[in-house]
Amino acid sequence: MDTLDTCAQLAELRRRIDHLLDRLASNTRLTTAGLGTLDAAKVPSGYALQLALGPLDSLVGAMRLARDHKYQLLLRMVQRLHQAGHVWPAGESLPARLVWGAHTPTDRTTVLNDGTAGYAAGVFSLETAVRMLQGAGYPIEDVAEEIERIQKRAFDQAARLADATGDNTAVREYLGLPEADQVHVAPLVQPGQTPPDGPQTSPPSA
Repeated sequence: MDTLDTCAQLAELRRRIDHLLDRLASNTRLTTAGLGTLDAAKVPSGYALQLALGPLDSLVGAMRLARDHKYQLLLRMVQRLHQAGHVWPAGESLPARLVWGAHTPTDRTTVLNDGTAGYAAGVFSLETAVRMLQGAGYPIEDVAEEIERIQKRAFDQAARLADATGDNTAVREYLGLPEADQVHVAPLVQPGQTPPDGPQTSPPSA
């Protein structure tokens, strides 16, 4: 019995599968980069990869936009359920929205360097820098709490604030410290003057 060679048929099947994946990537806007079939060696730069992910970004944005209003209603319902269960105080429901993270891999080192350099140069605020890190995937749950923790250890900035304003109350508020106790100033009595409380008498001797 002669050997049956099916290499040609198998190669055609593999090419057919690759062709179907390419058509799927084009018709659904997933792109080959989104499907994971893109050869990284053929991508000349990270910018080219970002352009290749452009259709996927628009697809994800459109899908999220279609549900944006529903998510706002869902969050409002959650607030009212907490108010009905007396977990939260009664009152008007606060506006809330769902913020999504990055759905594609990000260069966290580059984002960290950009955020640090931009904040140090005064180009943008600390809030913006922390939001950049949160969007890049760093484990930051609440931006306000993270900023508060950073300011509690920012003694150099607190020293500059004290030099610029001379207000110790503002410095303690910046560091998250409680208000200082009232310090009573003792009056200065010159020799030969009578104290404001009247002349002091020595205790009687036994």
